[in-house]
Amino acid sequence: MKQMLAILTKKHLYLGISRYLLALSMLPYALSKILGTQFVLTGFTLTELQSIEGMPGSMLVWAFLGRSLWLQVFLGFAELVPSILLLFRKTILLGAMLMFPMTLNVFLINFALDLWPETKMISSGLLFLNILVLGFKWGKIKSILKLMVFCKIQLKSSRIETAINVTIIAIVALFALMPIIEYRKQRNELTGDWVNQRPIEWVLEREVTADSTLAYRDLKVYFGAYGNYDEVGASSNTSEISYKIDTKNRMITLKYDDGNIENCKYQILGDEELKIDRPNESNETLLTQFFRKRTIYERNVD
Repeated sequence: MKQMLAILTKKHLYLGISRYLLALSMLPYALSKILGTQFVLTGFTLTELQSIEGMPGSMLVWAFLGRSLWLQVFLGFAELVPSILLLFRKTILLGAMLMFPMTLNVFLINFALDLWPETKMISSGLLFLNILVLGFKWGKIKSILKLMVFCKIQLKSSRIETAINVTIIAIVALFALMPIIEYRKQRNELTGDWVNQRPIEWVLEREVTADSTLAYRDLKVYFGAYGNYDEVGASSNTSEISYKIDTKNRMITLKYDDGNIENCKYQILGDEELKIDRPNESNETLLTQFFRKRTIYERNVD
């Protein structure tokens, strides 16, 4: 019992817990930035939130940080390197000091721009862990401040510790990368390359039933990741709709929130026009819609 109490009163135990929690929590965020999948806006969001005045802080941050791919990748490495350093005892202080500007920046952005309650809580927790690790190393920090030079830190670690940490990093990276890779795969010829911020907006040009052309109506449609389907316009459908696409058989299956399912054939004409054959509301005749392709936004990669 005394031995257990002695272990529980040692600061190294809580330092170890704090640094591992901080490092392993930051790894998924770092990887998502490096792969360019964190700050991504859908085509629907980009067109509906054109006014900066009416744009929520969350969308403004995503649009700003996602504008430049190299900046997003840089931020990812700025989080990845400290995360790895925190896992090794000899580089705890260096990792915590490099991580502090990142956690502080994320914390300030979350509260200054009024992001989601969940991310505010997460950013607060990460900043607290970072400060806690720095607090455990306050003696060395004071020495650094007094001497105004960096203390000499040996970066070598034991083989066992290195093997354990490499294994832990590999496991965490695997679980973090699997959903990210799956997310990046959610692209097809109707969604556009939304990962690189080139989503497609399909603008209705005309509708034909039998030999008649129907009166023009304002309608724009967006095919998103994970089957998200949105319509915008004076005559848009306000119900929640999801879709599945069969590129081999050129079929689109639309599922409405009331349970109705609509199977439509589609064709891409000349890479700039989308033709959709769908049954009308009475299912008696076939309605053919023609949409013009518009790439909403292209990321500047220069």
